[in-house]
Amino acid sequence: MRYLWQMLAALAVLAALSGGAVVTLGLYNVSARVGHLPGVSWVLHTAFRNSVRLRAERPPQLPDLNDPALIELGARHYDWACRACHAAPGVAQSPTMAAMVPPPPHIETAVQGWQPHHLHWITANGIKMTGMPQWPAARDDEVWPVVAFLTAVQDGMTGAAYAALTRLPDGPAPQAYCRGCHTPALGTHVPPLAGQGAAYLRMSLRAYLDGSRASGIMAQAVSRPSPAELDALATWFAQQPAPTHAPPPTPAPLIAQGRALAHAATADPDVPACAACHGPNASESAAETPTLVGLPPAYIRQQLLLWRDGARGGGSRAHLMRVAAQNLSDADITALTAYYTTLETNGTGPENE
Repeated sequence: MRYLWQMLAALAVLAALSGGAVVTLGLYNVSARVGHLPGVSWVLHTAFRNSVRLRAERPPQLPDLNDPALIELGARHYDWACRACHAAPGVAQSPTMAAMVPPPPHIETAVQGWQPHHLHWITANGIKMTGMPQWPAARDDEVWPVVAFLTAVQDGMTGAAYAALTRLPDGPAPQAYCRGCHTPALGTHVPPLAGQGAAYLRMSLRAYLDGSRASGIMAQAVSRPSPAELDALATWFAQQPAPTHAPPPTPAPLIAQGRALAHAATADPDVPACAACHGPNASESAAETPTLVGLPPAYIRQQLLLWRDGARGGGSRAHLMRVAAQNLSDADITALTAYYTTLETNGTGPENE
């Protein structure tokens, strides 16, 4: 037995020396031209698929992945952030991408065999040693639009359908790029920017740019224009007329509950009530305070969740919002969302009738 342990120890030392020689002397050929040794690709790919299936948890409830607006939002982000590597439906992959080791699979191939929660895990976490990055912000919620797009590709999205989804409106860039998402067409998931104050929009764009407000989608979007162009965008959107707002039908008791919460004092005497800053009839003015009237319910709810959970920042008043939202329950957030989405532009709503 002692002899066996001596042999094993000697083999371990020999393996360590051999490995050290390979690393320090450059004996391993890292050239992509020669590729991996036989069997290595199979091992890595099998480990990848099994690792994803082990770690990707199925959520208790999926968003509506057939929602056209969600699919379009995901497609527009994919077109600017992912298409360079994975191409697009009906579009051939570039020779440069095809020459990578391992090559990023064409998107029509990459999505096959995966369920939505698998695609979410891959998009959120990225894959080591492949060039596939993790989502560039701690925002798993905004990965779902990309998943909605990927499931549409699974279902056979054509090149013509992809081109229609990602087509930009007429107008100068980058204004056209921003308008592609921030229009009423995507209003259930993306806020309209027209009618917001220029200072608030400018602050938000800079917060996305410096990372103090987390968003993988917006981090990509603001990386393209120059700082001067971002300021010009804020001014242009602020000058546009606010979109027509049609309050959704909402139960009166829920609106009343939200109204009471909006006007209630917070636990911290230095933090004003919601209505003091966001109205109606706001008693405090702040250039960096957004207008909530006309914002989509799903957007308001998600922002309140992010503030409550400490996942949102940006602006000089961020600490006030964190304190104001930190004790809100899910039911409170639902009620506040109902109240603010049923307000009219003049600050009135069904509860005032």
